[in-house]
Amino acid sequence: MSAQEALRLTSVLEQELDRRQAAITLWNDIYKGSQNLGFASERFKAAFGGLFEGFSDNWSEVVCDAPSERLCPVGFRFGTGDEKDPPAADKDAQRIWQSSNMDAWSRVAHTEGSVKSRAFALVWAADPDADEVEPEITVEDATQCIVAYEPGSRRKRKAALKRFDGEDGYQYSTLYLWDELWKWRRKVSGSGLILPSSLALSRWEPRGDRPDQQRIDNPLKRVPMVELRNRPRLTDDPTPEHQQVIPLQIAVTKLIADMLTASEAGAFPARWGTGIDLPKDPLTGQEIDDPELWKLAVNKMLRASNPGAKFGNFEAADLSNFVAGITLLTEHISALSRTPPTYFMGKIQNVSADALTAAEAGLASKCRIKTTFLGEDWEEVMRLAFLVKGDEKRGNNPLAETIWRDVEYRTEAQHIDAVLKKKALGVPWRQLMEDAGYTPTQIDRMERMLEEDANRAARSLAFKVPGEEDLGAGQDQQADPEVVA
Repeated sequence: MSAQEALRLTSVLEQELDRRQAAITLWNDIYKGSQNLGFASERFKAAFGGLFEGFSDNWSEVVCDAPSERLCPVGFRFGTGDEKDPPAADKDAQRIWQSSNMDAWSRVAHTEGSVKSRAFALVWAADPDADEVEPEITVEDATQCIVAYEPGSRRKRKAALKRFDGEDGYQYSTLYLWDELWKWRRKVSGSGLILPSSLALSRWEPRGDRPDQQRIDNPLKRVPMVELRNRPRLTDDPTPEHQQVIPLQIAVTKLIADMLTASEAGAFPARWGTGIDLPKDPLTGQEIDDPELWKLAVNKMLRASNPGAKFGNFEAADLSNFVAGITLLTEHISALSRTPPTYFMGKIQNVSADALTAAEAGLASKCRIKTTFLGEDWEEVMRLAFLVKGDEKRGNNPLAETIWRDVEYRTEAQHIDAVLKKKALGVPWRQLMEDAGYTPTQIDRMERMLEEDANRAARSLAFKVPGEEDLGAGQDQQADPEVVA
């Protein structure tokens, strides 16, 4: 591809990336709870000013975090196609995963995808000039990256673009193709913010002075960026986890703001009085209507000199209606997002373990579906990592499999009881350990410890008990008549 063609493709991808920015920013702001009081009434603002400026009863964060915190890849397998040789967890894949700190950053990728509908993983050589090239996996943000697919395909990646702002007043971008990379930069109005292409002060130009700083060969022969889509669809774009509950989230916060306004205006019982003689001006004889006279509080008392004066209280505002409305909306949020109701309750009382398991069935089912799609993405990431190392066999192996930690939360007693029942059915030991929640690294360590225990037991049986040889010799000597003679 020529430089002009690469520049045109960069412009096309950049326009689509700009189109996504507004929605991603809104989803992220709702997740952080930073826009929930934008609808506050003038009465609320007059009553509280900026007192609750940072307030947010934010359930969107719970809806997004509930599934992402249960998605934890713990290893990878690469099948051989031979059923007689079942694959174990690949140790090289585990080392690559650990060296890129993906135990932690994969959690970030799942959270980002849950909030922004997409996350990205980039695979490239950590040091291309090293004697032994090692892969590096990095998690990329949806505001900076985009992947384009071949026409009519949702799997075959055609190109990818990463755009970010530097601290030197330049904006940088890299176009990833199956056979080459193109690097660009341009001057922007400021730094520290990812600016859309319409705000750029200049067009893209080569990043460096030498030709090899602009175009780089791609030895992987595959686009090295993978898109992790949340709730993928065939023709529609992926969506964030909290998209359908955003209106309910805004309604919850509005009801709480209204309740605070009502508590300020009517929760304190208002007092009334009749037949009160107002003080008079000694010079004019006119009644003085002093506003301070009617500013009542808990520590103030009303009194009157007129014997016919009467006093009383209005009923305080009932806030239970607001509480009922907020409870109803949070129940709808729970049902629509399949987030367990226990996540929305301040306390749990008299709930059995079976009831908790049933309440989490929807979330567990949703997480299992996510592991299916995300597992395919992480397998492609690991194949790219092996291609970086020059391992064509595992880099093109279609039988890769992601090993996930169990997405269900169960007590230790329930977990071990289930494992023992599987053992009675004849499930192999290593599979039992995986079902028990141990990682491949922990299972390998336990396997070595079992071998050491077995060797130690065998060595102890190889020696006779002290005194056993003397006792046996005496018995043989008594049994031989010639020796006795």
